Amino acid sequence: MYEKLLKEHNLKITKTRLIMLSILDKSSCPLSVEEILKHIKNKDVTLSTIYRILNAFEKEGIVKKEINERKENIFSLTQEEDKHVLVCVKCHKMVPISGCPYHEANEEIEKATGFMINDHNTEIYGVCPDCQKK
Repeated sequence: MYEKLLKEHNLKITKTRLIMLSILDKSSCPLSVEEILKHIKNKDVTLSTIYRILNAFEKEGIVKKEINERKENIFSLTQEEDKHVLVCVKCHKMVPISGCPYHEANEEIEKATGFMINDHNTEIYGVCPDCQKK
């Protein structure tokens, strides 16, 4: 599956690229470069290698890059169906949610402003129930 994706985008098939695609595919939340590195078992893989691969993936539209509440770049596989995540601004717990809360709002914004909205962030920030109790 991942080999086919790389071939479709004329990208060289390497073990590291396949591992990174698998990591991103299995994650329910967008990941930072450091988080991706933690999942890679090969100690020879460096942060610069991961950045280069992610830049190639982003250029080809395979991954989506966003910025989280800590101002870090985070990455997720580009999906046909949006994935969204609730993020606690206190404890940083992430909870995936189903569906997209933005589609109807984006349509209304487009009608009101004339803008054509191409994208939106996947993270929604707030305070989780546990932190509200504290």
